[in-house]
Amino acid sequence: MCACLWAGLVGAAQYLLWEAAALVRPPAHVVLVGLDSSGKTTALFRLRYGHYVNAVPTVGFNTEKVRAGGGHWLVWDVGGAERVRPLWRSYTRATDALVFVVDSSGGEERLEEARVELQRLSKQQTAQCVALNRPRPPLMVLANKQDLPGAREPQHLAKALGLPELPDSQSWAVAPACAVTGEGLDEAMATLHQMVLKTRQAHKRQ
Repeated sequence: MCACLWAGLVGAAQYLLWEAAALVRPPAHVVLVGLDSSGKTTALFRLRYGHYVNAVPTVGFNTEKVRAGGGHWLVWDVGGAERVRPLWRSYTRATDALVFVVDSSGGEERLEEARVELQRLSKQQTAQCVALNRPRPPLMVLANKQDLPGAREPQHLAKALGLPELPDSQSWAVAPACAVTGEGLDEAMATLHQMVLKTRQAHKRQ
């Protein structure tokens, strides 16, 4: 059997297993947000297809089913242009997890802009979760573009974005990554998967 045929059969088998698992437990709903040009769509397509796909700026949203980090995900990638950001709250209203993508090599002005948007979104989610009687979704900050000069380390980004100031009920983590090469993405999703499981377990005990 030639290698290409074998690879095709393996891929088909993996897809059938994924669909079967999705019937038992629906994929977790996760939303990717962040400023424009932070690399959200590149990260989504890398997770979905396993290789680099040249992405154009997202005007509305993209959605893909993804298997990564030991979890099954329905990922929504929402545009990050300033005029689109007020719509984030509609997509994150009842999500299982949130990924905030940051260009870790960007200037201080852009980093401050990201902090403002993240803090605003956190306040909105506080009100939404209370109204819906839902636990706060875990937050993964993806420190993207680690391959570029001047990229900030995760601990620096955590402080700059004000993550330690978030409510105690908000679980969060920061993961270094490069969406172009895929480095760090699966590890970030694995951490997020564990965070989602812990959140669900804690909510069941309440």
